[in-house]
Amino acid sequence: MAFLEIDRLHKRYGATEILKGIDLDLDQGGFLVLVGPSGCGKSTLLNTIAGLEQITGGEIRLEGRKINDLHPSRRDIAMVFQSYALYPTMSIKDNIGFGLEMRKVPKAEREAAIARVAKTLQIEHLLQRRPSQLSGGQRQRVAMGRALVRNPRLFLFDEPLSNLDAKLRVDMRTEIKRLHQQTGTTIVYVTHDQIEAMTLATKIAVLKDGKLQQVGTPAEIYNRPDNLFVADFMGSPSMNLMAGTVRASGNGAMIQLAQREGSIALQIPPSVTARDLPPEKKVIFGIRPEAITDIDGADRHASQLQTIEGRVDVIEPAGSDTYVVTQLGGKEVIARMRAEASLKVGDLVPFAFNLDKALLFDPETGYRL
Repeated sequence: MAFLEIDRLHKRYGATEILKGIDLDLDQGGFLVLVGPSGCGKSTLLNTIAGLEQITGGEIRLEGRKINDLHPSRRDIAMVFQSYALYPTMSIKDNIGFGLEMRKVPKAEREAAIARVAKTLQIEHLLQRRPSQLSGGQRQRVAMGRALVRNPRLFLFDEPLSNLDAKLRVDMRTEIKRLHQQTGTTIVYVTHDQIEAMTLATKIAVLKDGKLQQVGTPAEIYNRPDNLFVADFMGSPSMNLMAGTVRASGNGAMIQLAQREGSIALQIPPSVTARDLPPEKKVIFGIRPEAITDIDGADRHASQLQTIEGRVDVIEPAGSDTYVVTQLGGKEVIARMRAEASLKVGDLVPFAFNLDKALLFDPETGYRL
């Protein structure tokens, strides 16, 4: 039995259905990230778990107990909001301990819990300050501390890092990951940032228009996306997706990508059985930027490498890597090459495709073949 179970959950506002039959579960100590574009229903789903939104149908169970009708205060769930929601006139110490005080926890026990959490989050030196005297990252730690101090069964995070600048967001990601490893807490976390999802989660649930698109580990979601939406949404830069046609050849079959001048023929990736692809079938060929590189940077352990020539349109140095934009199959394609790769805009260069990492999708259904 899973620690958290969401069974056939529906949520409507009038005639508008926001959540459309969500089925999810999470083991104790797991870190589930709900990810998807704005308006997909991820925050609504989080709010139904917290009890801030009533569900229209289905069940939510925590440790086997149905909690649909329980008041939020009786669910033993703590939530960290995007806005921090700190009391401006209280000290940091009083902000962290306020929930315990409301629950009539004895002062000595309260003080010990605050000290323990402050040490864990490395904010002992901030306890006498007020929220207005803290940076965004410090306020976020206080908000986390206020949730942690209660030692609840489940933690919910609603886009907690979206108000922070890029560097601080990376730092706080590390802090949240460390916190989870140290405490073994069970967490459900909402974000629209797929990098956040990939780095934090033990399990990811991708949503679109109120429906689950795929649930799996970060590696499963990234390497084996179930459909075109997940393939395109997860990853930065996103997966290259090119329209192609299955053509018969002397070797059995190839994927032909149309070009303005001529065409490109790619081998069938190992992820697909060639006999399942009838000639003239339309497909979408998908491959991640890191699986297209310069010849010297190609994975020598790959079982299927193919070299295609393309013209360099744009070069984007990125420190340890260089991103190169070219045109293949009538679309812009991004390759990730070594930082030291010698390239100039306009050059016609060989691009090494690691077809072990390539996938095919059905353009009609959108699902992976």
